[in-house]
Amino acid sequence: MHSIEITFLLLCYILTLIIGQDANANIPAELLATALNHVRSSNQSDINTETTIQSLLGGDVYTLYKVAKDMNSSGDVMNSIQIWHNLADGDAHHIQSMVSLGFAYSEQDKKQSVKYFVQAGEDGPHQASLFNAGRMFVEMNDLAPGLAYIRKSVTFGNSNDDVRRSSPKLTQQFTKAYHDLSRMAQDAAKEMGLQGISDIFMYANIDDFPKDGSKEATLWDLTLQSLQEYFEMKEQQPQQQKDMQLKLENAKEDLIELQKSKGMSDLQEVLLSKLMAHLSGMMTMMDEL
Repeated sequence: MHSIEITFLLLCYILTLIIGQDANANIPAELLATALNHVRSSNQSDINTETTIQSLLGGDVYTLYKVAKDMNSSGDVMNSIQIWHNLADGDAHHIQSMVSLGFAYSEQDKKQSVKYFVQAGEDGPHQASLFNAGRMFVEMNDLAPGLAYIRKSVTFGNSNDDVRRSSPKLTQQFTKAYHDLSRMAQDAAKEMGLQGISDIFMYANIDDFPKDGSKEATLWDLTLQSLQEYFEMKEQQPQQQKDMQLKLENAKEDLIELQKSKGMSDLQEVLLSKLMAHLSGMMTMMDEL
C-alpha cells in the first residue's frame, strides 16, 4: 500500500516541477522516494507524517535536511549524504547541510571535510565550522591554515555583522584551542624553513598583530620582499653576489627593527628568532663564497 502511495506522490512531485510551481530544492525523484519511504516507515504520528511528506514534496529545505539527518542516524548514510549534497551544492546553498557533510567526511576524506567546513564557515558565516576547518587542517598536518581558521573562529564576534551569531562559550573553548595549538607550533617552528615561517607569522597572534598598515606590518612586508628578491637573483643572476648580499642585509635590518616591537605573541617571537637564524646562516654562506 505504501509503495502505491509513494508512487502517486512522486508523480505529483514530478508534475509540480513540470508546471513550474515553487520549490525550494529539487531532489532527484529516486532519492526523494527513499526519503518518503523513510518517513512512512518511521514512528512519527500520522499528522506529522503527512505534514512531513507534503513538505518534502514541496522541496522544503529544512524538512529535507531533517529527514536526511534522521536517515543518517538510522544507518542510511549514503542516501542522507546524497540529500545533503543536493542541498549544499545546489541552489539552496544550505549551510547546515555543508556542516553535516563536513562531519560525514571527517574520518574517510579529510579534504572533502575541509572543503565543506570552510564553505560553511565562510558563507554562513558559521563560527563552529571555522574552528572545525582549522581542526581538520591540523589533522592533515597543514599548520598555517589550521592556525588561521581556528584564529578566525576566535575573532568571529569582532565583526558587527557576526557578533549576534557568535557564542561566548564557543569563543572561550576555541581560544583555549588556539593557544594550545600556538604552543605546539612553537616546537614545530624549530624545524621550519623560510616558507613555513612566512605562512604562519600573520596568524600567530590572536590580537591581530601586526595590524594592516602599521609600521610593524610594513617591516614584515619589507623583510619578505628582500628575501624574495634575494632568491630571484640567486636563481636568475647568481653572479650578482654583492647585490644578493645587500638584499640579505636589508632583510636582517628590517627584521631586527621588527623584533623590537611590542605586542608580539610568544609564537611570533619564536618564528622571528628562527627566521633570523636562517638569515645569519645564509649570510655566512655568502661570505664563504
